[in-house]
Amino acid sequence: MAKTVLLQRNNSLNINEEVNIVLSPELYSVRIFDIPIESTKELKLVIPDFFEDFFDIQGYSFYHIKQSKHKYMCFAYKQEEILSIIKKANLELKYVKNIYFLQNELDKFNNTLYEYNENKYICSDNIIVPMPKNINIDFEAESIDIQNIKLSKHNIFLNKSSKYIDNTTAYIISFVFIIFAVFNFYKINDITKQISQNEESFEKLKKTYKIPNSIIQTKSIINEYKEIQNNYSDFLNAFEYVLKYRNNVNILLNNIEYKNNKLIVELENKNKSQIEKYIKRKYKILSSRVFDNRVIIEVKI
Repeated sequence: MAKTVLLQRNNSLNINEEVNIVLSPELYSVRIFDIPIESTKELKLVIPDFFEDFFDIQGYSFYHIKQSKHKYMCFAYKQEEILSIIKKANLELKYVKNIYFLQNELDKFNNTLYEYNENKYICSDNIIVPMPKNINIDFEAESIDIQNIKLSKHNIFLNKSSKYIDNTTAYIISFVFIIFAVFNFYKINDITKQISQNEESFEKLKKTYKIPNSIIQTKSIINEYKEIQNNYSDFLNAFEYVLKYRNNVNILLNNIEYKNNKLIVELENKNKSQIEKYIKRKYKILSSRVFDNRVIIEVKI
């Protein structure tokens, strides 16, 4: 069972096991809006506009929880900031399971003071906010028992791979790649079986009709299947080589295509010369051209 921790701006966790993170109110902004919209797609488009009245929304991500027909609790947070604080807290990302907002996970009572690790939070108008340390309040604070909080279904997933691809797109790309890899695995496996069957048939025919070894028309068919198998293998190796570069430098891979023994790659043009230098280490570049912020490279396989 995953451990639950409250992530604050300056705390050290040093945990080497799976954890659920609850974000302290200082790590996000929350507003409750009455919005006459029920479509989730439309709602996601207008939420940033409501926060823009309070602060510059550049670099923020948004999340909403429906409370009633037109009433929504909306959150704004910076993924990069949260990832940075997780790193400073000596917590490895591979251990992070889900991330929640304290605002939604705590039973809230107006004018109640909450405390966790000497940090205080106060509930005002059903919103939990950090309590300035230079303000003294003469009533007792209620301690937050983070381990016994029953977590809700409302959580966010931080994009740990690339700032250019959101989580949904990353999942879709991963799913397509897995399907593609599985398809090629079965295709290659099927071709390998076919080659084996053809070789066995060829040997039986030779024995049955006493065909001399110099008559090799059937052999050419087998060689053709072997060439197809080698082409698939070469393509997969080149595809893996390009993906390794994309992961290392964190750039966007727009498209990749195999045609006439050529690999046609479309990448985000962060550094064209660096991309070409990497590909030339293993493959010959047939052509390279730039369109806007994209670079398209044809590679000989």
